[in-house]
Amino acid sequence: MRYFNKILFLLMAVVVMGNVSAQSTHDLRFNEMMIKNVDNYQDEYGRCVPWVEVFNPAYNTVNLAGCYITDDTTGLSCMGKKGAQIPAHWYRISKTDVHTAMPQRSFVVFFLDGEPLYGTFHVNFDVRTSKTNYLALITSDGKELIDILHYPASLRDTAAVFGYEKDGITENAHILDHFTPGSSNEVAVKASKEEKLKREDPYGIGLAIIAMSVVFSCLILIYLMLKVFGAMSRRAAKKEAAKNAPAAATLSNAEGKEDDVLQTGEEIAAITAALHLHFNSMHDEESEVITIHMPSAHYSPWAQKELVMKKAPRINK
Repeated sequence: MRYFNKILFLLMAVVVMGNVSAQSTHDLRFNEMMIKNVDNYQDEYGRCVPWVEVFNPAYNTVNLAGCYITDDTTGLSCMGKKGAQIPAHWYRISKTDVHTAMPQRSFVVFFLDGEPLYGTFHVNFDVRTSKTNYLALITSDGKELIDILHYPASLRDTAAVFGYEKDGITENAHILDHFTPGSSNEVAVKASKEEKLKREDPYGIGLAIIAMSVVFSCLILIYLMLKVFGAMSRRAAKKEAAKNAPAAATLSNAEGKEDDVLQTGEEIAAITAALHLHFNSMHDEESEVITIHMPSAHYSPWAQKELVMKKAPRINK
């Protein structure tokens, strides 16, 4: 029993440690950002301010609570020391907001407007006046750098979106053709089937050839199927005829003699009945005498059916 408890305890410890390591904030990545937001993405107050998107590439929930977003990492070296103060441009994400828990493969947008009183997702520095050209995401203990996004200084003067083509792939950041705050950067513009067909076959020649090929292929297939089935039917009929040939030859007597043909019971009965009628018939000779009886009643016979019924004539011998 003691060994069982120890094994159970070890298994539980492994599961708990696996969950803790799986839900690490080290998986989080900056995905895209915009500084000169003129008429692009709006915050919950309807303002167009700079923003940055954070992506959770893990397949489990990761909580941002307690982590830092900053544009100045010079205080990173002193955060581990006793009595160290949080630098001015370090924004600590609230631990009381349930929206900081990021589900798997999800996105969250922070507004870089220097208005932290506007909500959890508004940082305490304005990236438009930053002295550096990067954003950093730091762990809750302030000692480790989770991710850093370097952007060109010209981004402050250009109404463009800067980031990565694929979510979570932090290589070759550049100006993007599309802005997708709060959703995937992998935008695929798919042409409709009609557009593809018009582009690949503007005159419809290929479509006509394909259609005619399909029709003729079906007709040829039907012809071959009928031909095969016909041959199979003829072959089956020949086999059946060959199987029944000996019996037919026995009944017809190959030499054409009818004396050896076996007669059925019906034929024998018909011949016997004909002979019996021929020798025992009662109507071979008639007396040709007609007897007429007068009715006993001399009134109208319409009411008596027996008077109007025909009676067989009596034969006097």
